[in-house]
Amino acid sequence: MKIYVKDSAQHGRGVFAAAPIRAGEAIIQFTGAVLTRAEVREDDYHLQIGDELYMGASGAADDYVNHSCDPNSGFRDDLLLVARRDIAPDEEITWDYSTAIDEGNFAGFPCCCGAAHCRGRVQSFRHLDPATRERLRPWALPFLRGMYLTRDDG
Repeated sequence: MKIYVKDSAQHGRGVFAAAPIRAGEAIIQFTGAVLTRAEVREDDYHLQIGDELYMGASGAADDYVNHSCDPNSGFRDDLLLVARRDIAPDEEITWDYSTAIDEGNFAGFPCCCGAAHCRGRVQSFRHLDPATRERLRPWALPFLRGMYLTRDDG
């Protein structure tokens, strides 16, 4: 296995590369029970996978992949996280949480990812500016890729 979970300086627990991971290489498949919006408890780990569908915690490493506004991975082929660029051994694996949230009433939360171009807030994909949505769209979950096709959407 090319990943491991350990304490993260910025995030509590995180997922790290155990060996070099090349750009485009699969890192981890997200899994967990499929839940409706009504079944989601806000305090529990969950990932939005459709308009009113969510994936709950798996109890595995995918529950510990943290956010960054300048992530080294993103989604391809449904819930498969792949490297956006080469990832060095012991580097924390991150993805942009905004690429999997599309709730109109999601208030968001402060971001402390430490990236040079940190947006300062994790928010719904729909609330990102059009240029940021277009930049992130190729790495978003499939349900979002189809909803936001051009810079003029919103």
